Amino acid sequence: MKVFVIGAHGQIGQRTVEKLAAQGDQVTAGVRDPETQAVSKQTNVDYVAFDLNWSEAKMATTLSHHDVVIFTAGSAGRELLKIDLDGAVKTMNATEKAGIKRYFLVSSVDANHPEKWSGSLHDYFIAKHYADEWLTHRTDLDYVIIRPVALTNEVGSGAVDLDHHSDLSASVSRDNVADLLVKLVHRPELKQLEITVSDGGQALDQAIDELSSKAWEL
Repeated sequence: MKVFVIGAHGQIGQRTVEKLAAQGDQVTAGVRDPETQAVSKQTNVDYVAFDLNWSEAKMATTLSHHDVVIFTAGSAGRELLKIDLDGAVKTMNATEKAGIKRYFLVSSVDANHPEKWSGSLHDYFIAKHYADEWLTHRTDLDYVIIRPVALTNEVGSGAVDLDHHSDLSASVSRDNVADLLVKLVHRPELKQLEITVSDGGQALDQAIDELSSKAWEL
């Protein structure tokens, strides 16, 4: 598969690029500065400039000729409106303009539960929520929204819980989130889905197979 990763220099982005390349996919890693932010040495990874402040038309030109777009970018709270909301929405529209159907968005647990927003992350949740809303209601993309709980840098266990209710004490390794994204690339039947992911007790492949079974039942 030809996969474009937006935010490829971020912590989840770097892991996703490496894991996609390791399974043999052709990866285009979108970063602000390819000269300084190219990390992977794998031959099937191509680093290109990609800026969330670009126009949708320029984004669409860069995204063209790919099978899947994965959005893992974030401003770390510094430019929530420009990056996490407007930047994300522009990539969705650009993906459609480029004629690509499949789009994965890394969002956040509880972005779809406004009643739970409070404290210092309130604006973060607002940005994530309305980006999610645009994807689900204003595009015709075959989307998957990934909602990680609290992220850690622990080594991925390969065992998860998917689609469970959010738990304030739960966490998930960035490795496991990246593994989920990478496996979904080759599961095109899984679309129009919103998946909450945490570390858990079920093997990732089995958890995805169960999601697939539910999708076919629908």
